[in-house]
Amino acid sequence: MRNLVATGGLALLLFLAPAGASSGIAGPNPPRHDPRAYARFLSGYLDSREGNLDAALDSYRKALKYAGDEPDIFYEIANVLVKKGRLPEAREELEKALAVDAGHTRSRYLLAGILAASGDREKALAEYDRVLKEDPENDDAYLHVATLHAERGEFSEAEEVLGALIARDPDSYLAHYYRGRVLAAQKKFEEALADYDKVLSIAPGFDAALLESGAVLEMLGRNAEAEERYKAALRASPNNPFLRDRLARLLIREKKIDQAVSQYEELKKFSAANPDVRTKLGLLYLDRGRFDDAINEFTFVLASDPGNAQVRFFLGTAYAEKGALPEAEATFRKIPEGEPVHREAMLHLATLLSRQKKNDEAIEVVRKLREKSPGDVELMIFLAGQLEGAKRYDEALAVATEATEKAPENSSAWFVVGVVQDKRGKLEQVIAAMEKVIALDPKHATALNYLGYTFADRNIRLPEAEKLVQRALEIRPDDGYFLDSLAWVHYRRGDFRRAEEELHRALQLVNDDPVVLEHLGDVVLAQGRNDEAAALFEKAVAKGHEKPDEVRVKIHRLRKAQPAGK
Repeated sequence: MRNLVATGGLALLLFLAPAGASSGIAGPNPPRHDPRAYARFLSGYLDSREGNLDAALDSYRKALKYAGDEPDIFYEIANVLVKKGRLPEAREELEKALAVDAGHTRSRYLLAGILAASGDREKALAEYDRVLKEDPENDDAYLHVATLHAERGEFSEAEEVLGALIARDPDSYLAHYYRGRVLAAQKKFEEALADYDKVLSIAPGFDAALLESGAVLEMLGRNAEAEERYKAALRASPNNPFLRDRLARLLIREKKIDQAVSQYEELKKFSAANPDVRTKLGLLYLDRGRFDDAINEFTFVLASDPGNAQVRFFLGTAYAEKGALPEAEATFRKIPEGEPVHREAMLHLATLLSRQKKNDEAIEVVRKLREKSPGDVELMIFLAGQLEGAKRYDEALAVATEATEKAPENSSAWFVVGVVQDKRGKLEQVIAAMEKVIALDPKHATALNYLGYTFADRNIRLPEAEKLVQRALEIRPDDGYFLDSLAWVHYRRGDFRRAEEELHRALQLVNDDPVVLEHLGDVVLAQGRNDEAAALFEKAVAKGHEKPDEVRVKIHRLRKAQPAGK
């Protein structure tokens, strides 16, 4: 019965019967007539027990020839018909039994289950009510009545029925279990948890109660306790994929990614062909930087489902993160138009092409997307960024301006305008655009930092620059580039010690960033530490500074200024 309860299925309504029923637990009630009827009846019962349902039906019908209208035989015929899924015929047999003996409780009980399974809940409730009047100690009937009320959204009635059962039998763990479910459905989580705890005090290994109480604990924000419930349930049912998946998803929310990986790797052992398991495991590998493992999982899924565009997108992402850019490019290109993920795949493809300095190809990919969605503001913003990266500043400005006209409240569009105007050397327009961004979104940390650094870099409005950068750092305190901006404000003010401190903090967060290295070189140079400055400038060039010639000029000046022989 525990397995039936855990599924919550209507099978419970059909196959649980009162004491003495022929349900595979107790023996049959034999007909009280001709010995030939008894022999046929017993033969039918044994055939039914062994799964020979057609033979059982034949024997029971022959028993009727000798026993007449015997309700017990009608009941057993109905039982077999239920097992064969022939519910309308089973209902007819039960109605025959009740026509002969209106007090044949077993038939009424099974009829109520058939009515419930057929969706005729009103009649089912009426039959269950009669069952309980005839057999007030039928615990299962209470459970079915409560379940029917709950399915109709009649939660208070369900609670009342279950409360009556609990009053009669306080240790009925199923009554507490079902009441816990009813309470949880009403978001009465604390009360539901009390019932689940009562269940587990009576039946500690009841995995359905462990699972559902874990879900309630999650709703209450008590994730550590929920985790323990799921683990306890898994100890009872280690091969239950739903339990393991539930635990793994909780671990992911708790940022315990390595533990979640272990759960899915365990799940994979007995669900190796399950594409959902393999996909989730691949995504976790991707998160942990295990790119080859992620690629293997996604490739496995695609082998059996090559049209799965979402997984192909994940595969392309894994290749890109690994640095296998040609493979990533080829994978993204295989995602056909019309797939929900196609747009995102093409944007990833454009980014990959830009990384490979294939700017014209990248721009063409985005332009094709725009042909399908000419009014898509996000595509305008993305295209403007691509054009800016290709140093096609006038085109970039035109597209970004179009985006602001289409969506004047879109802060991202105004931000791109500001960046492009910066590349065009239009300081007033840069300031105006970034101030617009901040007006629209006062917590736009990148715009706050950008404007603050713009002032510091040009050695203007330094008090305002510091305030802007500090606001950005309040939002993202561990951003190394924001710390670099703050350091540059200090540098412009001549506070080289504080500038150096901030730059060392920045380099801990953005290890060996070439611009930050150059700035540190400038700061130590201002303090007369020429050799140290030269070494930092050289490292900035080695690390790929975007303006290496300008940095080499600084190196040349330092070398030229060195005393002879040094």
